Amino acid sequence: MRPGQLSIIWLLAGLLAACSSTAQPATPTVVQPAESLITPAATVVAIAAQPTSTDTPLPAPTTIPTAAATATPTPPPPAAPELRQLTQDGCCVQPFFSPDSQQVLFIDKPDPEAPAGIYGVDLANPQAAPILVDDVIGFRSPDRTIVATMDGDLARFVNETTGESWAVDTGGNWPRYSPDGQQILWEARDQEGPYDLRQTDIWLADLRGDNPRLAATVTGGGFVGWLPDSRRMVLVTREVQGEEAQTLSVLDVTTGQQTNLVRDKRIRGIDISPDGSWIVYYVTFSDTPGNSGIWVANPEGTMVQKLNVPAFGAYHWRNDTSLIFIPMRESAEESMQLWQVDVVTNESRPLTDPNNLVFSISNGDWMVAPDGSSVIFINSVDQNIWLIALDNP
Repeated sequence: MRPGQLSIIWLLAGLLAACSSTAQPATPTVVQPAESLITPAATVVAIAAQPTSTDTPLPAPTTIPTAAATATPTPPPPAAPELRQLTQDGCCVQPFFSPDSQQVLFIDKPDPEAPAGIYGVDLANPQAAPILVDDVIGFRSPDRTIVATMDGDLARFVNETTGESWAVDTGGNWPRYSPDGQQILWEARDQEGPYDLRQTDIWLADLRGDNPRLAATVTGGGFVGWLPDSRRMVLVTREVQGEEAQTLSVLDVTTGQQTNLVRDKRIRGIDISPDGSWIVYYVTFSDTPGNSGIWVANPEGTMVQKLNVPAFGAYHWRNDTSLIFIPMRESAEESMQLWQVDVVTNESRPLTDPNNLVFSISNGDWMVAPDGSSVIFINSVDQNIWLIALDNP
């Protein structure tokens, strides 16, 4: 769930602290990215759909032989990426896009006299300095008309369009909206004991707090995100107490049907494609040879595929079927590089040339625009927000 996945993090009060400013790097020269195309054979695993959860562990995904890849015509080179600096003076951290991709937003208090709030840069008409977009720091509905703030155990909601307000007792836990904005969800997690044994209760209610109900209880995991239909949610849990293996599953909250997708150790980096057709994740230090790496699964539980990428790295969805991928560097002195991975064809291609477009992201702080047109990141050299404009996704 793309807009909501990162929203809670930027609510932390620590984000208000301004970053120190350092010298700004020279603007890099941009050239056409390399035209090579990686087209190794896809590793696809077809598994039977599991309509309901059981106590029988799923087999870990394994590779199977596939036909050798055939030659793929080299596509025409895309337009050269454009690198732009958006902020000055070491501002700010954990930026995010407006739903229409036209603004870059972040929490700031630019000077002692200015209010703390959500500030923004208009990408089409950049101002001399970021402007205050909203003086309420809270958790917003998908259409951004409703904002929730916490008051003890209560989540207080305000519809800024109608002025209506109400409160829901979430036990002091932040609410999350369903994609259609008609339901809220919150997690009540055990605060003591080993993390792998802690239980998390996942609660659902109507938007105004009516019809509260316990949707699921998981151990050593929790809620990952909603699928776009606002009916199914993605969960990760440890089904067998004391085992390291985790299970990635999809729960239909209207029927209670749970479909297990994959089971392995250390399932991390779970992210849902915008249209909900794919779920990406990575596995590290798997006991099964060949299982460590980046994978995608469909929510029906009928297919799991390991992605052919140039190295291990970080990723975000660019569109329904493609990821923006950043491979790990061999050294911190090297530039990072953007790649695009098509999860349907399992092909990867570079979007930037590290010899000519030089950039380095601080603390993994980057995001792809909802329309896939650009990437924003915190520059590790000057701690400012920069943007890379890309060719059409």
